Amino acid sequence: MRSDTDKAERQGSPHKVLVVDDEEWMRDACAQILQPEGVEVMTAADGQTGLELARGGEPDLVLVDLKMPGMDGLAYLESVKTFDPEIVAIVITGHATIEVAVEAMKAGAYDFLAKPFKPSELRAVVRRGMEHRLAALQSSALLQGKAPPAELHLAMLAHRFKEPLAALRTCVGVVLQGYAGEVSPRAKGMIEVAAQRADQMLHFVDDWLTLSRLDQGKRITEAKVVDVAEVAKAAVDRVRQHSQAEKLTIRSVVTGDPGTVCADVGALDELLDNLLDNAVRYTPAGGSVTVEVEGTAAEAAVIVRDTGPGIGPEDLELIFKPFYRGKAQKSIPGTGLGLPIAKRIVEAHGGRIEVHAKPGEGSAFRVLLPRNGMKKAEDALVAKGQ
Repeated sequence: MRSDTDKAERQGSPHKVLVVDDEEWMRDACAQILQPEGVEVMTAADGQTGLELARGGEPDLVLVDLKMPGMDGLAYLESVKTFDPEIVAIVITGHATIEVAVEAMKAGAYDFLAKPFKPSELRAVVRRGMEHRLAALQSSALLQGKAPPAELHLAMLAHRFKEPLAALRTCVGVVLQGYAGEVSPRAKGMIEVAAQRADQMLHFVDDWLTLSRLDQGKRITEAKVVDVAEVAKAAVDRVRQHSQAEKLTIRSVVTGDPGTVCADVGALDELLDNLLDNAVRYTPAGGSVTVEVEGTAAEAAVIVRDTGPGIGPEDLELIFKPFYRGKAQKSIPGTGLGLPIAKRIVEAHGGRIEVHAKPGEGSAFRVLLPRNGMKKAEDALVAKGQ
């Protein structure tokens, strides 16, 4: 088996997921849902085969059916954890009860997914699991390598804070879904508030860690040729799954041929996700969010427009500062870190971000990306000795 340092350094490679389920349709469904996300999927029809693949294939995450002939899911978890303690295991089952969920968590499961589940639910739980896996590996590798205190503290924060928060959110979710039995309306309302707060804390920790890593130059790692229109279209497709997006008109407009840029596609995804998340959250029902994509010979442009409340002149100079939230936005949940993250990603690609907004007239965030901006930004850092 590779060391934790080797595994952490592999983070730029495709994530590996192992699906262990005796039902062929379930294995195929998981593969079809996850492969378009750039995930390498391995499958096994029984626990023993799954253990062999886990040893040889070194997956980052395993999706394991709880009820299988021979070796069941709980026995599989106990076995796989003996040679890869940091592997992220997610139990999938059609026999969902609170007792099963508790037993799975005790055996080391990271999360719990009941059949049947939506593709978006599978993608979300795998994404969270991958983030947890990376944080755990980085924490272990940094401890072994005697990393600088700031970087070590970040890794420890990611691992130590997110693990109990994720476990708390999973247990609350199990109760809300009714697996613990009937919940009174009053109790359900209180539990829903707890779930919302846990989600907000997880989001905050994710954003704070992302911003800290960007400030250290650690987040953006891979430059390649990226089709700007395709990246924007994928971001629009993702935001349409947002619960608040159902009451909005969301569309994309491509003018001419925006072309390509040299960029880290994962960072661009995060940049657009942040801008679109802001637009959706601040736009009232019946409004619209539009993504416009265009380009010139020198640069590509992506504009995110909304019909929300706009931004006052007193806030325009401050919205890219960490934790700042304007007076009109304080009633809407948020971390105050999405726009600072977006700005740093743009700057890391040698670009710039402009804001055009007035109170009561909506907002427009214009991202300008030079064709070879990321490479030029990297060369500039090298020249400065950073």
